[in-house]
Amino acid sequence: HIAFQVMVGCGLILVGVSLWSIWILIRKRQLNRPFLWTVTLTAPLGFMALEAGWVVTEVGRQPWIIYDIMRTQDAVTPMPGLWVPLVAFAALYLMLAVMVVALLTRLFQTTKSL
Repeated sequence: HIAFQVMVGCGLILVGVSLWSIWILIRKRQLNRPFLWTVTLTAPLGFMALEAGWVVTEVGRQPWIIYDIMRTQDAVTPMPGLWVPLVAFAALYLMLAVMVVALLTRLFQTTKSL
């Protein structure tokens, strides 16, 4: 439950910083020092929320497993053909990685020539 609270808390803080930035943009003011320091200090909160969410997911995935009574391998439901979505997602992420590298390379070459 603590991991869930950490995840939600980090998310709410980041939403608050986002709303602050929108307010600054609407008022057409320059980004001031306190705002920039806040953004710098809250940057790791996204990673903390991600890790806390992972903990929530993994702990919540096995509520039926009881320490020293039932092992995880005894509770697993077999799923034939699991390799199909695994290969599909791996191919998708590989394609996205290649596209990101290509776009970043093109961006750096374009900005270098300016």
